[in-house]
Amino acid sequence: MNELIFKEELIENWIKILLIISTSLIMAARLISGEKFQFLIKFWNIHRYFIYKSGSSIPFFTSLNSLMFIVRIIVFSLFLTIYLFPNNFSEFQLSNYLIISGIISLYIVFKYFIEQIISIIFNFRNLLKEMNRFRIGLKNLISLHFYFYLIILIFNPISSKTTIILSFILYFIYLFFSSNFIFKKFYNNNFKSLVYFILYLCTFEIAPATIVMLQAFKY
Repeated sequence: MNELIFKEELIENWIKILLIISTSLIMAARLISGEKFQFLIKFWNIHRYFIYKSGSSIPFFTSLNSLMFIVRIIVFSLFLTIYLFPNNFSEFQLSNYLIISGIISLYIVFKYFIEQIISIIFNFRNLLKEMNRFRIGLKNLISLHFYFYLIILIFNPISSKTTIILSFILYFIYLFFSSNFIFKKFYNNNFKSLVYFILYLCTFEIAPATIVMLQAFKY
């Protein structure tokens, strides 16, 4: 019965529209970023995404980052709505999606301002800016790969429990390699950056994902 309901939900027009929007945004990001975009797919060469052609570095605020930020909100909210919390906030899934996407957006904004405040207090704004440049690029990579993963799940549905377990395993694998990439860039910098990195990883990445995973198994 649950599988039947699940398949019926997948044909909702709003889901199709969101997938089309996500695809359009990714195509636009590909056009804007040019050849750099390939390194979001060829993750084994992700270092070339950050320094590419004549040593130029990718800045923090770019059209590419803006487009991929929207993609991240859409695909993660859609995944949470369909697979983890389909009716937690509203009996209508579209309303539920809008609430979840709003929560994720507010969380990202809140996290950003908390980071800025902490960086001012401990006087490492320049270090934070450099770390964020790498983190945003890696988030773009995860968002793009998660988009393809979501497409596979939608058109090849599996049991909810298997989806939850597989998804969180993949997320933590990506988180490990992303964190390892950043750690290698900054661990020699100073003790302050190392402490901040560990606190950030535990507070804003591992803890929220673990809470979501535990909550998901309750439903």
